[in-house]
Amino acid sequence: MFLAMLMVVNGIFLAAAVAFTWDSVKEYEWRAFKVGFGGVLCMVVLGVVILLMPGLRWFVAIILGALILLFFICLIPGRSNPRALTGSQGYVAKNVQRFDERDIVFARNRSLPPGAAIYKRYYQMHPEREEGDAKRRAAGGPFGRIGSIDGQHRPNIAMLKGTFHLPPSLGQKENVEPPPEPSAFPMDPREATERIKGFARHLGADLVGICRLDPCWAYSHRGEIFFDNWDDWGKEIPLPLPFVIVIAVQMEAELVRGAPHTPSVVESGVNYAKGAYISTILANFIAQLGYPAVAQHLRHYDLVLVPVAVDAGLGELGRFGYLITKEFGPRVRLAAVTTSLPLVPDKPVDLGAQEFCARCLKCAETCPSASIPRGEKVVFNGVEKWKLDEEGCFDYWGKVGTDCNICMAICPYSRPNRSFHRLTRWMVARSPLARALFPYIDNIVYGRKWHSGRVPSWIDYSQGKKA
Repeated sequence: MFLAMLMVVNGIFLAAAVAFTWDSVKEYEWRAFKVGFGGVLCMVVLGVVILLMPGLRWFVAIILGALILLFFICLIPGRSNPRALTGSQGYVAKNVQRFDERDIVFARNRSLPPGAAIYKRYYQMHPEREEGDAKRRAAGGPFGRIGSIDGQHRPNIAMLKGTFHLPPSLGQKENVEPPPEPSAFPMDPREATERIKGFARHLGADLVGICRLDPCWAYSHRGEIFFDNWDDWGKEIPLPLPFVIVIAVQMEAELVRGAPHTPSVVESGVNYAKGAYISTILANFIAQLGYPAVAQHLRHYDLVLVPVAVDAGLGELGRFGYLITKEFGPRVRLAAVTTSLPLVPDKPVDLGAQEFCARCLKCAETCPSASIPRGEKVVFNGVEKWKLDEEGCFDYWGKVGTDCNICMAICPYSRPNRSFHRLTRWMVARSPLARALFPYIDNIVYGRKWHSGRVPSWIDYSQGKKA
């Protein structure tokens, strides 16, 4: 009986090691493959010991028992994080001033033509930013020389430009007013919510959440000008409509693992295009029901999307400033629709990300521009958070000609949404021990440093690197 029990338990661990090894091959994670294969060999050796060395069976039983005990301890739930379950307001320590879109580094780079009246107005208010902004502007904009890290390999640059072409095409159609006739169609909020979410997923959204707008996250003044509407610059932005439908579209892991090379920014563009497409159609659908709606996407934002997504129950804010979702980690791009159509809000979630990020540090240690803090959270504009150096991050984008994405790629939450990774995320969300152990286990299995991985041949960039 004892022998049979040992063999069964050993067989379960052996099967798990084989499955993990095979998953690592499919994910092109060769370090993890070596670790998994080592686990397979260990289980095979222990099986031989169980069968041929009776005197060592109790020693093997202790090893297997310790592994089982550790596994079950990681299943014991701890206390939920009440601040996470409160949503974005859970981390508000002081009064929050609404963000001024004019101050965003992108807006300063793209929407302040040197010599223009608004250029002079802005730098009279913020003279300390003019010199640094001028250098960034001279370097060529957000991406500098697009795809310079890959020798501006033309096929990938063509894909990149193609993907980013769609949001501007939809950017002047974001405000959708209902037709004068017929009058608004009365809908129960539960039915409206079900229809909205179902339609959004049908259109291609991977995640959909709903919240009431928190005015803290609405922009105060217009700063991004894309369509020669220069008179709008500096105007006060009215508070958006009261309900926010937040959608997230998954960035494919096989392209993100090419970061900071061009495949990852192509995937960013694909998902920004999907967000523009989905949010524009949703806004028009709602307007046809008789309710005003505004699409919020890459070429029109009235609000900051990450804290709104937190309030909509899609995830938590990570150390690197991205939203961390349960299903895809930070591998998502966000869009939204604001509307007056009454809907049923979702509840914020606790994924254990705050405690995990406090221990992990991978994104901070790997960031090539050292823009992600390694230390404790600080209070910035009334919010307790890890404060990203946006300008340092932006400068690195200009150097490599992509949106980098290294922090997204190396994040343990970014691993493909399958078997072992789903189980790990589930345990981290429940167990304090899992949140304490898995950052270090991840370092052992996957390493601490980032190395760009293999991408599909149709988007290969190696020819550009050799050019």
